Amino acid sequence: MKRIGKLLLIAVIIGIVFILGKYFFFWKKVEIDSHMSNKTLFKDFNYQKQQYIDGGDSEEIKTNNFRTKIDSLSTESYSSNISNNGFSLEIKLSTGDGFSGGGYSINIVNNRYKISPYHYTDNHRPFDFMNEEYYKIIDSKVILDKDSYKKGDSIFGYTKLKVQKRYGPEKYFEEGEGYFKGIVN
Repeated sequence: MKRIGKLLLIAVIIGIVFILGKYFFFWKKVEIDSHMSNKTLFKDFNYQKQQYIDGGDSEEIKTNNFRTKIDSLSTESYSSNISNNGFSLEIKLSTGDGFSGGGYSINIVNNRYKISPYHYTDNHRPFDFMNEEYYKIIDSKVILDKDSYKKGDSIFGYTKLKVQKRYGPEKYFEEGEGYFKGIVN
């Protein structure tokens, strides 16, 4: 019985070390710029309208100027949504037509972040989860105006990323960069 207890304790310790190691090795540090909200760019957003995916303007005040380009060819307009679930802060930069789309999710835990692409559709097929596209974050940077947020706080930030999608002869690179602002939900 003591042997099983020791093995279980060792397994738990190894699991905790593995999780902490992955967190500190793969999650990058958020940079803090307390003067970020003073940029005139954010004040200009108040007088501009957010663009739709088709290039038209919405009635909403502009919240970001994040754009992506694929191998230097195309750009897309993105919207931003910021939420705090108590454990982590999630910033979603998304584009789509309401039925399908995607973007990037920035998850922040204790001033460390991880960026991952995501997609959504209203036309789910069986076994869609088996066709997940390979991606690798080549480079990324996240700058925020302060180190912690609660619901109702204003947030100002900047992100830059370079992502490899697919591999082999089908691989391509997507680069994105832009400022964003919003209220934490």
